[in-house]
Amino acid sequence: MDELKPHDIVATYHGIEVPNAPHLGPGMIRSMVAGRYERREVEAALAVIRPGAFILEMGAGSGLVGAAIAKNCSPAQVLAIEANPELIRHISALYARNGLTGVISVRHGVVLTEPQPPAQAEFFVRGNFLGSGLTVMKNPEKARKVIVPTIAYDELRREFPHDVIVMDIEGAELGFLRHADLSGIHTLIFETHPDIYGREGVRECRRLLKAAGFKLETELSRGGVHVYRRNDVPGGAEREVTG
Repeated sequence: MDELKPHDIVATYHGIEVPNAPHLGPGMIRSMVAGRYERREVEAALAVIRPGAFILEMGAGSGLVGAAIAKNCSPAQVLAIEANPELIRHISALYARNGLTGVISVRHGVVLTEPQPPAQAEFFVRGNFLGSGLTVMKNPEKARKVIVPTIAYDELRREFPHDVIVMDIEGAELGFLRHADLSGIHTLIFETHPDIYGREGVRECRRLLKAAGFKLETELSRGGVHVYRRNDVPGGAEREVTG
């Protein structure tokens, strides 16, 4: 078989054409072709995100989840954040290939909610980008440390007001929820990682969200992907980005 070129399309996923890229291995491509790639996260997003939403995606990964949401959910705008510096240009290329650059954009960095966050953070890159994150639990010798810029969530909220959060940040979701001001957010879709912070950490996520007025959508939450919603915040179509 001829060698794939960078602009060859290796999969189509929820209407998104996926160009070949070095971080997409054969198994991952097969998963995309079969519709299994991040299936629960995407299905949840397609089920609950309303037209006109302003969406913050943390942990863009390949860019495919955000692209599928941007194409199929009719959002007003999506801002994707990705810490892995090696993925940024490929994510942007995916958006451009599918004519989505007016709807979704990607920014390099790590979002932190803690008071007075540091200007930079350590991020651990693995050969399979799905295992990269702020912590390294298994086989640390296989992870490469890079320094990435941080983004203070309070500032990000002012720069990009949003009402939906989609996050897959490999264990950092607990730290995010501990300090995040979620006023104005009506929907959260995120994956938990009990292998990093244990079952007690998962329970703490639930307690924090319940205290903030969110309810777990049990029918849509499965396989580690959780959907939380609030009914007391206007939908995305009623809001505008300001400032």
